[in-house]
Amino acid sequence: MRSVFRDFTDDFFEILTYPKENWEDFWKSYKKLFDFVDIYVKKTNLKDEDIVKKLKEIGRRDLDKAFWYKQEIIRNLKSDIIEDLTKYSEKFQLNRGDFAVYLSVFLGDKPYLFLDSFKGTIIVVDILYLYFNKDKINPRKIIEEAITTFINFTSPNKKKADFWILYDKIKTIITDKNYKDRNQVLKIICELLAERIPYYNWVGFYLVDEKEKDSLTLGPFVGEPTEHTKIKFGQGICGQAASTKTTFIVDDVSKEDNYLSCSPKTQSEIVVPIFDKKGKIVGEIDIDSHNKASFDSDDHNFLEAIAKLLTERFW
Repeated sequence: MRSVFRDFTDDFFEILTYPKENWEDFWKSYKKLFDFVDIYVKKTNLKDEDIVKKLKEIGRRDLDKAFWYKQEIIRNLKSDIIEDLTKYSEKFQLNRGDFAVYLSVFLGDKPYLFLDSFKGTIIVVDILYLYFNKDKINPRKIIEEAITTFINFTSPNKKKADFWILYDKIKTIITDKNYKDRNQVLKIICELLAERIPYYNWVGFYLVDEKEKDSLTLGPFVGEPTEHTKIKFGQGICGQAASTKTTFIVDDVSKEDNYLSCSPKTQSEIVVPIFDKKGKIVGEIDIDSHNKASFDSDDHNFLEAIAKLLTERFW
């Protein structure tokens, strides 16, 4: 079972190890560390320099006090919240699986924020707000209120819940050093995606040919056999994605002049490039569906996140 409540505050308080004049460098590295931080930046329409300026206005002294406040309350707070979530799982609708609560640090202006991602909603509770208002609020009640507000005003999203579980499982496999063979990992990913997502009817990887750098060669896949075992850059949807280094979503393949038909059952397709650490394309995730318009921005972001994990491990 995935963890519904997680504490990310220690990662933020690494800022206290940086000289104040280097807090911009900290913020850049912090953003790269966690996807939800970038979602926060986009949701609030704040620029990085505005956030850093605000943090400097708060100052090292208050951030240090907030750190020690967190140290003082965190053990009991974690215990209380886990107890609540376990004891009142029906009340907090844990079975819907499309949200999680993250304890983190932002600017202290709001008790919590709802950050939407392809995996569901991340309810971020700001420890800095809790510190600034420590004499007026109960942290446990704030977290309970945040969850209750979310579940009362947001309908369950099974697709995002499935993506969340599946992404965490795939991440575990990719980062597991016991899996040394890249093709083995790619095959497992194909099997998981095809098994868990009903409309992922053909799932495979195309990899840049080691000898012909402008061609893709079929790698591990799950689904009906395809005659397209080698595709030139620019040819078909896969070739276009390779040549443009862009994710392609095709709602209706019958309307595409450059479509390479693998099966008459295929109605829609998504192709997501995979890059090496220098930004050079090394392969693609290719998925076909038997339904029209199967793929949306959540599929796009979900598969691009998997591609990034593969980059970090293998390329």
